[in-house]
Amino acid sequence: MPFKRPAGGDSASDSSESSREGAPKRRRSSSPWNTEESSPEPPTLRVHILSAKIDPHALSELFNLVEGQKGVLKRADTSEPAQNAGATELDLRLELARDVHEADIIVTAVHMRQRLERHMKWEIAKTKAIVSPKWLEDSVKNGRPMPCGDYAALRDLREETAEQCPDQPGSSCDSSHPKSPSSTSVALQSPDPAGTPDPADIEQLTYTSRYCCARASPLVCPNQELVRQLDIIRQSRSLEGEERSMLSYSRAISVIKAYPYVVSLRNLREELPKLPYLGEKLLSMIEEFVKTRQISEAQTIRESSRFQALSAFSAIHGIGPHTARRLHALGLSTVEELERYYDVVPGVTDENTLFTTEADSNESEEAANERSIRVALSLRHDFSRTIPREEVEEINKTVMHELSFVEKGCKSIIVGGYRRGKPESNDVDIVITHTDWTLGSRKVKGLCKRLVQRLYERGLITHVMHLSGFHEHNALRTHHWDSLEKALTVFVLPEDSSRRRVYRRLDLIFAAPEVFWTAVVGWTGSTMFQRDLRLWAKQQKGMKFDSSGISRRHDSKLFFPKTEREVFELLGLAYVHPTLRNADA
Repeated sequence: MPFKRPAGGDSASDSSESSREGAPKRRRSSSPWNTEESSPEPPTLRVHILSAKIDPHALSELFNLVEGQKGVLKRADTSEPAQNAGATELDLRLELARDVHEADIIVTAVHMRQRLERHMKWEIAKTKAIVSPKWLEDSVKNGRPMPCGDYAALRDLREETAEQCPDQPGSSCDSSHPKSPSSTSVALQSPDPAGTPDPADIEQLTYTSRYCCARASPLVCPNQELVRQLDIIRQSRSLEGEERSMLSYSRAISVIKAYPYVVSLRNLREELPKLPYLGEKLLSMIEEFVKTRQISEAQTIRESSRFQALSAFSAIHGIGPHTARRLHALGLSTVEELERYYDVVPGVTDENTLFTTEADSNESEEAANERSIRVALSLRHDFSRTIPREEVEEINKTVMHELSFVEKGCKSIIVGGYRRGKPESNDVDIVITHTDWTLGSRKVKGLCKRLVQRLYERGLITHVMHLSGFHEHNALRTHHWDSLEKALTVFVLPEDSSRRRVYRRLDLIFAAPEVFWTAVVGWTGSTMFQRDLRLWAKQQKGMKFDSSGISRRHDSKLFFPKTEREVFELLGLAYVHPTLRNADA
């Protein structure tokens, strides 16, 4: 028998409900969070849960979440009840609402307008914040109401949900969604990359899709060792310049990363042949692995001195497969020989390797690349050390603190492997924009060079490998190096007696507000996820996608998504949480 919650207030008659429907929209000044700072406690946030499409156990859990917060005040920095002495900063207090009319927040698993209209009139729905169950879970977990726009249950009500969301005291950015380019700010709230993806989103993804942008690819999959050995072969093909073969292995790896079951002889014969990009050769390798736990070709490649040399060379920033092969052809086989070739002393960078914003604009690309290689060689021991998440966040905080002296009103999101959930990163990628939707593009233009100059003067940036200005999105451009302002730099945190200063690679990417979310999606990765996102846009939607914008191919019409989720919606895709975009090995 389905779980049913006692109404608690059955005295509310149909006539009283109809009278409420005709009532004017509740003023924003009466929002539960629009209170004076001196208020001793936050007002109660009323939550109504629609039981439709929620299984009985999950429904019971949701009710328990609300009841667990009823009358319990939580501080921003602790999970202890506020009745403990000294509680002054109060964040969350919930209670169940008897019906949709009394609710500030409506929680539902319904995602279609027709289904929702069985439970409330559409006119009423447009005056409420209607969110998925994940909003309630995350709000209770964080002890404060999360931005509703990121959890909107219905696409058709996303803007209304963001607008009706209770105000968040102390929020670092505006979570509302601009309704038009005349709006004053851009939405910057993004789902927590460390959080759990919404099951409703995952249900719309299928591991049998030909496009990995429509599959769920976790950081570590059930067949991770198989993926690791196939990736050795992929790396070898890439180092040898065999691009088509490399892409074939990349696609096969992305399929296996999304396969939710451990590969066995049974599903190897019955199901895997039906998956895309797994031809006879790949299937024979997988069978060998299932039987012996290794792939002989991968072992042979890994033991090859040529592979070891090319891999070591290409690990140096600025050295690609072509340069690695050229250096190996000269007789070089170790990094130490590479240092002698480039006349570099490990840990020492002289004036000749310093490449600042004032570098000679007439310098050839070859000379600039050699300069970058020399810097990367001299700092290779630091660059080889992975960066823990805490340090990534500290770097972002330091950069944004310095940026506040250059331009007010900017916001950032850390992208790359950090955003996909990696516990440690090889470098740090930060996408930055301005919150002013109308004037933001003008304020961002040229900001990259100004910030780099300040960071250099402050001793935080020591080298600039690459610095590019802004160019308009070009729907006809064929290469994939986007037109955003960006700086690829070497960064060190300020002096701290408790630690040694470590050189880190830091990429700063600047995007106008209207293309901020395409930049975030593009720079979040992974490589195969982005490749298939571009391919999907072209083949399925007749559109062009890259980090600097979305355009329609037949008339070059530009689209400006206001949230990350809207990027996927514009491309006709189900939303993929950042932690499920790990389509590479």
